[in-house]
Amino acid sequence: MRLSSLVVAIERPLLGVLIASIAVFVLSNVLLRLVGITIAWADEIAIHSMILSGFVGASLMLRGRIDPAVFLLHEILPGRIVKGLRIVISVLSAGFGIVLFYLCWRWFDPLGLIAADFDVGTFEATTFNFIYTDTTPVMGASSFWFYLVMPWFAVTLTIHAAANLMEDIGVVERVDNPIRVTASEA
Repeated sequence: MRLSSLVVAIERPLLGVLIASIAVFVLSNVLLRLVGITIAWADEIAIHSMILSGFVGASLMLRGRIDPAVFLLHEILPGRIVKGLRIVISVLSAGFGIVLFYLCWRWFDPLGLIAADFDVGTFEATTFNFIYTDTTPVMGASSFWFYLVMPWFAVTLTIHAAANLMEDIGVVERVDNPIRVTASEA
């Protein structure tokens, strides 16, 4: 539960920064285009910020149990069925997070990179995995840094799903508003 709270404390401000950066980069590029200046990399950063914010926001939504589709079912079903549904959702979410982490481990292949003595060329030649040299189209930045959101999401999703499951099965008391969302933010 503490780990989940710590992750929420990291994710909330991170999500705010990502969303603010989308607005700043898009609006600044729009304003500069009015005077004939285009900053192509600003669009690319805004796109990557939007993707990153989707993963961070999805993790927070899971912990806060504010997925609209599931929330609608919770309102129309009897309490006993809702409790069972929450347990199933928590188990499936934790399972998805674990499988996603395993797939990220295979994709990033840190053991293969270590075996290649951190020589990316040797790593690519032996594994045909080009994750570490893939670059963004405009900035030419390594895409690897943006891809790191996937294992982050897998870990945080698993942590939040486990926290929800502990609440669902009664191991710990259910926390009201675990992500501290106010009505004006919702």
